[in-house]
Amino acid sequence: MAKHVLSFDLDDEPLTIIAVHSGEEDYRLVYWLNQSLNLRLQREAEDLEFANHIFAPWYVFENELEFTRFVLLPNKIERDTADQEIDLFSGGFKQVHYVLPEFKKANYLLKIEGVSDKDLTEILNKLKGLPEIVMAYALNSQQIKSRTNLIF
Repeated sequence: MAKHVLSFDLDDEPLTIIAVHSGEEDYRLVYWLNQSLNLRLQREAEDLEFANHIFAPWYVFENELEFTRFVLLPNKIERDTADQEIDLFSGGFKQVHYVLPEFKKANYLLKIEGVSDKDLTEILNKLKGLPEIVMAYALNSQQIKSRTNLIF
C-alpha cells in the first residue's frame, strides 16, 4: 500500500508581518488603522493564549471578497506575577513575554494574509504617514525564528 505524506511549509503561504512601533494603546491604534486603511478590525471575544497562561488581546478583520485577513496583536505582553502567587518576594513584578523575541523593539505586529506586493507597498506608505505610528516595516520571513508563535 502506498504511503501519502502531506507536508506544510510556512513559507508557501502568502503571509506578511509588519512590525509597528507606536506608543498608542491598542484600541486607539486599531481606530487609526481602521480609518486610514479602510479596515474593520475588531477585538476577538477570547484573548490569544501563549505558553505559561499568557493572554494577549488581538484584533481581526477578514475580507471575504478579497480573500485577505488582517490581524493586529501586541508584540510585548506583560503580566503581573502577583496575580499567580501571593508571596512576599514576588509582589509587584511583571513577567514580560514577546510574541517575536527577535524583534523586541516592535510594539505591535500586523499579520496580513493574501495581499499582493503592490497592495503591501500602499499599506506600508499609509502606515508611515500616520502620526500615531513612529515606524512600520515589513519583516523578512527568514529573520523570524519563532514563526510558530504566529500560527493561530
